[in-house]
Amino acid sequence: MSSRGITEGLNNHEEALSRHQLTDFRSVNLFRMVADNVVPGTVMDVGAGGGGMVSWLLERGHDARGIDLSPTTAAAAGEFLSAQGHDPSRVRNIGLAELIEQGESHDNVLSMDCIEHIEDDRTAFSQLVSLCRPGGRIIVTVPALMAVYGARDEAQGHYRRYERETLRALTQGLPIRIDTLRFWNLLGVAPTFINQRILGRAIDESFRYGKPGLVPRLLRRGLSGWFRHVENRITPPLGLTLLMVGTRL
Repeated sequence: MSSRGITEGLNNHEEALSRHQLTDFRSVNLFRMVADNVVPGTVMDVGAGGGGMVSWLLERGHDARGIDLSPTTAAAAGEFLSAQGHDPSRVRNIGLAELIEQGESHDNVLSMDCIEHIEDDRTAFSQLVSLCRPGGRIIVTVPALMAVYGARDEAQGHYRRYERETLRALTQGLPIRIDTLRFWNLLGVAPTFINQRILGRAIDESFRYGKPGLVPRLLRRGLSGWFRHVENRITPPLGLTLLMVGTRL
């Protein structure tokens, strides 16, 4: 797979995030929503980043593993897993194609904020389907809405953001049934549009990662409650993220 994702900007983001995954309201609530869609059996997180999703699933009794193309990101994930009391080798530095060549298959295949970094996303998505056992679950999250594409996307090596139609199109001709296709993170749309398309700058997300002060703490607490009790339970008309849940036929 050709990927723009192994970039300094992306690696720095993932390594920084790995230190704050359990306090970042976005990550925790996305982990929670994805985990709610996992079926019994093995789980492979493709593009595991800082290892937070793998850790979240392990702590809830799932047989979860992950892979990441970036050696430094995979190493950061291993350090995070070890700090949480898990086997650091659960996240490996290996590519998806190589994993398939080794004959692996899993009951759940996850890919969270990953395929937007890959130029040939059609091939990448086909490989995700190939890695999943018949009857298993394929769960993908991607950044949504090309209308807000901007500096942050470019810095992190995004080839694109997705609309429902472009994500759905990746499934055509493949043995997968779409069970859920929905937006997530409605509240982030307006500030991201203003910053990236009007002001021409990346949005400052430092408040997500433990920025000190009363206002950032209150903001994190309020947003965490919003995501857990509202956003994860409704289907908003727009959002910065698209979630697809499918069944391998």
